[in-house]
Amino acid sequence: MHPNQSLKLGLMICCSLAWCMLDVGSLSLIASLSAQSPTEEIQFNKGWVLSSGQPPQRGRSSLPIDPIEHAWISSTLSMPDPKAEESPSAPGLQPWKPFAADEQSGFAGRNLFGAVLALHAPMQQPGIWMLDAQGHASVRINGSPRTGDVYANGSVGLPVALKAGDNWLLLQSGRGRIAAKLTPPPKPVFLSTRDTTFPTFLRNEPNTWIGSILLVNAQEAPLENITLRASAQGCESIDTPVVSIPPLSIKKVPFALRSTQADLAEWKQDTISVVITAIETNPSAEGGASSVDEITVTWPVRNSTQTHRRTFLSEIDNSVQYYGVVPPAPQTTDENPSAASTDAQPSKPPALILSLHGAGVEGEGQANVYSQKPNTYIIAPTNRRNFGFDWEDWGRWDAIEVLEQAQRRFQTDPKRTYITGHSMGGHGTWHIGTLFPDRFAALGPSAGWISFATYAGRGANVPQDPTSVLMRRPLSTSDTLARVTNLKTQGVYILHGDADDNVPVDQARSMREELAKFHPDWVYKEQPGAGHWWGNTCCDWPPMIDFFLSHQIADSALVPNIDFTTPGPHVSPSCHWFLLGTQDRYAEISHVQLQRSNAPWKITGTTENVASFAIALDKLFPTETDPPEAITLEIDGSTIEVNQLSDWLKSNPSKSLWFKKSFTSDDKWDWKRSEPPAAHDKNPNRYGVLKEAFRNRFILVYGTEGTPDENRWMLDKARFDAETFWYRGNGSVDCLSDTQWLALQKSNPQFLAERNCIVYGNATANAAWRELLASSPISVENGRWKFGDKPAQVESVLAWFLRPHPTSNKAMVAAIGGTDLAGMKSGTRLPLFSSGTAYPDAMIASPDFLKDGIDAVRNVGFFGPDWSIEKGEWKP
Repeated sequence: MHPNQSLKLGLMICCSLAWCMLDVGSLSLIASLSAQSPTEEIQFNKGWVLSSGQPPQRGRSSLPIDPIEHAWISSTLSMPDPKAEESPSAPGLQPWKPFAADEQSGFAGRNLFGAVLALHAPMQQPGIWMLDAQGHASVRINGSPRTGDVYANGSVGLPVALKAGDNWLLLQSGRGRIAAKLTPPPKPVFLSTRDTTFPTFLRNEPNTWIGSILLVNAQEAPLENITLRASAQGCESIDTPVVSIPPLSIKKVPFALRSTQADLAEWKQDTISVVITAIETNPSAEGGASSVDEITVTWPVRNSTQTHRRTFLSEIDNSVQYYGVVPPAPQTTDENPSAASTDAQPSKPPALILSLHGAGVEGEGQANVYSQKPNTYIIAPTNRRNFGFDWEDWGRWDAIEVLEQAQRRFQTDPKRTYITGHSMGGHGTWHIGTLFPDRFAALGPSAGWISFATYAGRGANVPQDPTSVLMRRPLSTSDTLARVTNLKTQGVYILHGDADDNVPVDQARSMREELAKFHPDWVYKEQPGAGHWWGNTCCDWPPMIDFFLSHQIADSALVPNIDFTTPGPHVSPSCHWFLLGTQDRYAEISHVQLQRSNAPWKITGTTENVASFAIALDKLFPTETDPPEAITLEIDGSTIEVNQLSDWLKSNPSKSLWFKKSFTSDDKWDWKRSEPPAAHDKNPNRYGVLKEAFRNRFILVYGTEGTPDENRWMLDKARFDAETFWYRGNGSVDCLSDTQWLALQKSNPQFLAERNCIVYGNATANAAWRELLASSPISVENGRWKFGDKPAQVESVLAWFLRPHPTSNKAMVAAIGGTDLAGMKSGTRLPLFSSGTAYPDAMIASPDFLKDGIDAVRNVGFFGPDWSIEKGEWKP
């Protein structure tokens, strides 16, 4: 579907989103203030520091040990006495010690490393405030978790409710100095420009332009019946409904307007003013609608022949994302080569270079380092944010979404598609290029690091016990070196400065050594004396661009051999005419080597960790007149004859021959012809692991049928996840109560159709959990959990798992909860939205994992090919 065709549907179901915090550290810090009028700004200037007594964990841990967090979960953590010099914290932990803010009311210093900043705010009366803080990873406000501003970019202003008397705000420190203040909200509902995503308005291209802006709900009730209206001179206004926003929350909401003519006089300037109005639509009120807030923003105006930004609605979460575009250089005429001609047309479709930015950069900045190239588009996605996900997880899917958007919009030549990037983007080049070898003719990492395991010592001291290995298996996606041979059919150009003090040059030299073992077509350029960034040329390097344009992807029908390594069909299922169906060991590396010959037609080869696969005959034989009448497969010693192939192709629209392992009577296995994996079984369209549930326009659903404390946690956790994904991934996730979800099931089922759903709590407390997970072999309710046919366990546990959606062949359901409040709370701040972390299909753990680590995990693993426990892989 063309982006403009899907716009109306996407805007009608636009969503909200949020971000999650980093790993918990070893220190805590607390600031206090004297009571002030609730109409005044409150600045914090005094604090206390608390050490956990152990060094902070290195690297990225999916289940970080954190004694302070455990003390909080178990209700043994005491707040400091504001009047005492030192005061006790929790059994086994050191006391709180005083810590003073600097002259600018910020908290900085080495003793903040890995800290939590708890702000003491005594209030004379209850009220709603805006928390404006920077430098922290997350914050607890009277126990409720909220997102932080770890990169201190100033985008986070959160509505918070403070009670009369003592209030405590515990801020988890992030990357440096922490500052925080409280200010009164300007209105109960208002628009904010702290974080926006806007396109470049193109004066010569009539179009529907979409952007997004923060909408703040500074009320203790859900915000509903709101519509955004955008208007600008010479444009047609469009009304965009806003999905419900939870109490005391923010949401980055889409809006749109339409230009219907080109080159109007009003658009000759370099900017255009867009008025955005938030309208409350209440049919029962007199007049029916009223303006809640209005704000004017400025969009840049360019021509489509200039470098610009394009926006689109993401299939991940219905958020507005953008990518930078460097269009081809203007064509020239033979008569006057120096003069640009708007009439001259290239003789073939344009090439496309996908360029990935480094940490702290954005797609627009990455695009601006390039000069225009003849008949070539340079496309710069965003990784969802300037730091984002290291081009893994949702950053990787953003790059693929943008690639497909740009290929459709600009009708580029799929055979002349290339990928490059600098620093973090160089890592993304290795990561994405090795995962999708048939999508790129060549790749060119500049100052790129290889993987988390090779960069900055992050691969040291990895636990090798069976539970840790199983828990860590989904991280095989991050193992670039495991699939380096996928580069065999691509050109590779490695560029690095030999004086790089950020990404050591040994990262490039290591890849040079790997490529030298097998690769026939690569270039290595080490720039003498160059550091990490040595100007635009370290991205826009002419010899590398020339190298790219001399390569093209081979037609799949002409590819004689497949040598493909993949972490699984949930990430990269195919290469040319091979398609992976399922694995013997889920989310572990799979490898296949196949060779074909055509006199007679035969495919021979070997597989490793492959349970089912297909040969895509439409790739092997592009037309129905091409295929032979018979083809023989010799795989792992098994021989399969396929006859009457042309007739079979006419009657099978999938055009794929499927094969599956079958066990013989002597407990050996053999390959046999099979049907494709059933839609309700695991297959490339719905395979797992847990993070994969947070895609496909996912919805967060919190329960309302638990105890007051449980209901508060479910709302808090759903809002926290939405805010975290917003901050980390520029997201916009729909966040609904189970009551709202049930009402939509009856009134507007299309809104929920085919969307992934995340349910919080357990079956006792969340009606949506009960309905969506009624047939799940893992059951979780108040006080007990059950795993398949085993006896129910009565204990406090965290329970995270995913299942196929009961009414969809595409959507998934993820459960985030536990058997009681302690179990639920123990997973509140796990780094779900951080790259370099991973969670299998299911994980059950005692809250004591926060102090005992992996020993507290009760069960972890993967469901079988039919989503059963019996055929799955589980903790020994």
